[in-house]
Amino acid sequence: MRSITPVSTVFLLLATPALAHAGGFGATRFGGEDGHAATNDPTATYFNPAGLAYTEGTQAYIEGFFAQRRVTYNRDPAAIDNPGTGTPTDATNRNSGEATLSNPLASPFVGFVTNGFLPGLGVGVSVSVPFGGQASWDKDSRFSNDATYPGAVDSSARWASIEGTQRSLYYTLGAGWRTRDGRFGVGAALNVVQSDISLVRARNVDGTDDLVRANGSIAEGRSLLEVNGIDLSATLGVMWKPTPCSRVGLSYHSQPGFGEMTLSGTLTNQFGDSPPAASDVELRQELPDIVRLAGVWRAAAKVVLHASLDTQRWSQFKNQCIVTPGAPQSACEPDQDGMVVETSPLVVNIPRAWKDVYGVRVGASYDVSETLTINGGVLYDTNGVPDATLDPALIDADKVVPQLGARFRSGKIIVNGTLGHVFYFDRTTAARTVDPSGKNRNPDMAGDYSTGILYLLLGVGVAM
Repeated sequence: MRSITPVSTVFLLLATPALAHAGGFGATRFGGEDGHAATNDPTATYFNPAGLAYTEGTQAYIEGFFAQRRVTYNRDPAAIDNPGTGTPTDATNRNSGEATLSNPLASPFVGFVTNGFLPGLGVGVSVSVPFGGQASWDKDSRFSNDATYPGAVDSSARWASIEGTQRSLYYTLGAGWRTRDGRFGVGAALNVVQSDISLVRARNVDGTDDLVRANGSIAEGRSLLEVNGIDLSATLGVMWKPTPCSRVGLSYHSQPGFGEMTLSGTLTNQFGDSPPAASDVELRQELPDIVRLAGVWRAAAKVVLHASLDTQRWSQFKNQCIVTPGAPQSACEPDQDGMVVETSPLVVNIPRAWKDVYGVRVGASYDVSETLTINGGVLYDTNGVPDATLDPALIDADKVVPQLGARFRSGKIIVNGTLGHVFYFDRTTAARTVDPSGKNRNPDMAGDYSTGILYLLLGVGVAM
């Protein structure tokens, strides 16, 4: 479970997509304007395996997602747990104020499809990163030599994240079959899902954000979580061609692990001036299942219109629960707010209590010539994170995503390029009025959130 093959290691090093630009921390921007449930290119292996029956010949496709993500977080002083004591009055600015992040990001999609086995049958394999996020917060240079409060250099975001990644890498094998007249198609895919989480954050033994103890000694510590696991999931899809010039696709993506995922690894804590201590742990969580609906229509000889609707059941992401290995399932059962009843196997619980989201996209393409097509579209995607659990580790908001692209064909080579920007709505959350207790307690990350992502998709396909 904890081993990683050399090939998968390469992809994990590359798989660093931006957070939350397709609902929750979904990262399914690969494919550009063709990345939807009615597609018939190699990305159909992930989006809708029924589309594999409508691919032509044998194709290989590789695409890179390259982005620059910027975030500004301003922690509200009212979020501080024990002002005047745990955080002395003269240290308020060490535990609140502005934190910034500016990270370059890259993520791959690799696919291979063929319909050369049997008439009407298409088969494909792919590697993709549909869920993922990464953050590495800038240091606060004002406090780089602060011996009294040394943790302040890691910014006000540190109680949720100093740096970290969460991602799920999909190895997919899919097949699609269509009727002889091509009007109906069905497909299925099996996904091997390799997930890993690595997170460094500030942490105190009592779950508060205190900088010092009552005797004046340093209280603030650090926590490193490193866990990974392998699960299975499935994708089912159908395709319908109501006319020769149109196509409608519908797909269902199951949850990784078909429900709860268990990731195994270590948790290393260093509280205050005590030495580091590592222990084996399991992290349990649930990612969403997804329904995708899309349609394409050739409205004129050179014009193709498309529209899509995705719904993602992020309400399944109730909490991230860390327990001792082999703990009973009941140790992580959350209530509606993501809290769990404290038992001896529970190490720490991070309530999430996210909400279901949806995304609506419309777009079009225009054939400038036999070799050049331009395309573009706009996506509106809703927020999955409630105010109560929004923190700098996993940021989301309602967002608008316009993008513009081009496709160039030369013989058996296809080159795709797409430029887009994720415009997040700014968010402000108020300090909580009631603190969670015990192992459900984490520092309050109330404040102002502002973020955006500029990205470029570059892909090359080869017909064989």
